[in-house]
Amino acid sequence: MKVAIVTNREGALAAFRAGLEGRHARVECLGDGWSLHKAARTRSWNLVVVDGINLPFHPILEGLLEINASLNTAVMTDLAPDAFHEAGEGLGILCALPPTPGALDVDPLLERLQAIGGVDPALEAAQARLDEARFRHHPHCVVCWDRHPFGLQVDYRVTGLHTVEGAFGCGKSYEGYEGIVHGGIVSSLLDGAMASCLLARGCEAYTADLRIRYRGALRTGVPAIIRGEWVRNAGPLHLLHASLEQDGKVCATARAKFMEGRAAHPGTPLPAGAGARHLVSQARKPIA
Repeated sequence: MKVAIVTNREGALAAFRAGLEGRHARVECLGDGWSLHKAARTRSWNLVVVDGINLPFHPILEGLLEINASLNTAVMTDLAPDAFHEAGEGLGILCALPPTPGALDVDPLLERLQAIGGVDPALEAAQARLDEARFRHHPHCVVCWDRHPFGLQVDYRVTGLHTVEGAFGCGKSYEGYEGIVHGGIVSSLLDGAMASCLLARGCEAYTADLRIRYRGALRTGVPAIIRGEWVRNAGPLHLLHASLEQDGKVCATARAKFMEGRAAHPGTPLPAGAGARHLVSQARKPIA
C-alpha cells in the first residue's frame, strides 16, 4: 500500500507515519500541493492525506481531482464536522482526521479505506511478497535498490494479480545518444518489471530469453512508466510481457521467458556457464 502525506510538519506526524509503516504502508511525504500535483502525474497512491492545518486543502484536492480523480483522500483538520463537510463538498474526501493524528488513528483510517475497496488484501499480500523477496534475494539490485548510488531506483508496485508498475525519471546521466536514454537501460527497466512480477508471485527465477522491440526513442528528462505482466507458465518456465511508456506513447515492449531457480542451489542451471545451452533451448520452446 502506498500513502502520500502532504505536510510541512513531518516531525509532528512521526507517530502517524510510523503507524502506517507498521501496517506495511510505503509512505511518501510531500511538502506542498505543487509537489503533490507534480508527483501525481507519474505516480499513484492508495491514499493521499493532506494536512489541512497549515495547507489549503480545498485547492490542493481540487487540483488533484483534475489529474487523477480516482485517488482516495483524507484531510487533517480542526474544523467542526459541519464546517468541514461544507468546505470539502464535491471533493470526494474519504474522511477527516484529527489535527495531529497518531498511531491509534491508523487502523480506523485503513478500515474505511478497505471498506470502499481502496485496499485489496490479495494485492497487499503480493506486494509484501515482492518487497520481502526483493530484500532477501537481491538487496543491492542496480534496478530497484532505492539507495544505489548509480542505480535506476525503480520502485515496482503490484497493480493487479499478475501485473506490476514502476516509474523512472529518465535522468540525463542515463543517456546514450544526446537526449536519448541508452537502450541497455531500457532493457534493464523492462527486465526488472518482469522479474518483479515473479517475485510478487513468490517465485524466484532467472531471465532465460529476452526479446525487446524498440518502438521509439525514450527521451531524457521526461518521466516514463514501466509495466510488467505475468502471462502463463509451463512447469518451471514462465512467459512474461512488459512495456515502457512516455507521455502516453509506447517506446519499447518486451517478452521474456524466465526459468525458476535459486542462486544458492548448486543444481540450478543459470543463463551462463554450465547448463546454459540446455536452459536456453528450453526457454525457446513455445509455451502452449
